[in-house]
Amino acid sequence: MSMMDPHSEELWDAFRKKNVKATPEEWVRQDALRRLIIEAGYPKEAISVEKGIQVNGMMRRYDIAIYSESELWMLIECKADRIPLDDKVCDQWMRYNTALNAPWGALTNGKEWRVFLADGKEVDVKFPAFGTFEL
Repeated sequence: MSMMDPHSEELWDAFRKKNVKATPEEWVRQDALRRLIIEAGYPKEAISVEKGIQVNGMMRRYDIAIYSESELWMLIECKADRIPLDDKVCDQWMRYNTALNAPWGALTNGKEWRVFLADGKEVDVKFPAFGTFEL
């Protein structure tokens, strides 16, 4: 089966350079990565995927981090398409960001994107211009 076959148990992740389990969240993450590069024009070299971080003394993994000039610029949380992007998901992003301090944040479930500044102010743009720190 092809790695893009929706019935395949695995997907090829070009960022991690390995096959990964084709979970509903992983489909959203792979879609988000493609959109970040193709639609937003973010450089693939600036994107980091699924790295471990320490949050309140516990190991966690962020979904997508984007760097500009070696500084964390945006942290993105991906959820399966059936998960609403509610306050619970926002709280998870905020907990992760206490350890990372990204100026921009985004949530996506593949159907919807919510983009906001680190102070929680939601903005009406799908993808901020790469590397900018204000609207």
